[in-house]
Amino acid sequence: MGSPGIAPEVEPSEVGLDARRLDRISAHFDAYVEAGRLPGWLCAVGRDGAVAWVGHGGLRDVERAACASPDTVWRIYSMTKPITAVAALQLFEEGRFDLNDELARYLPEFADPVVYVDGPRGEPRARCATGPILIWHLFTHSAGLTYGFQRRHPVDAI
Repeated sequence: MGSPGIAPEVEPSEVGLDARRLDRISAHFDAYVEAGRLPGWLCAVGRDGAVAWVGHGGLRDVERAACASPDTVWRIYSMTKPITAVAALQLFEEGRFDLNDELARYLPEFADPVVYVDGPRGEPRARCATGPILIWHLFTHSAGLTYGFQRRHPVDAI
């Protein structure tokens, strides 16, 4: 049998939350499912390091009509960005790095960045960047990085 998934660890009232108000979350997301705007959902609310409420609804797999459950594994796409940013900023608060540090200090592969100039997808022309990539560039999406998997732009080939 699989993992039981995420489950409440405390009663909502133990951490200052109102269970009746939390139950409104289900109605909110179920309305998205009913309107066809969302196939399925799973939501957990925690406070003080403990899970106080878990809800789920809809489908985790539309083609198989498999219902969402507390052990559903979801692909969260770009939500990794804010999660990673929070973790990194906690390290920043601890003084582990400075926002003006060069990225290459931590990832040497970025020591000699190049910048797209022009050219087709198969033969892009690039030049050396005028400066290093700094940590703050990552937080502001100005480091010049791309996803690469869409192969829609010559930069993806670099």
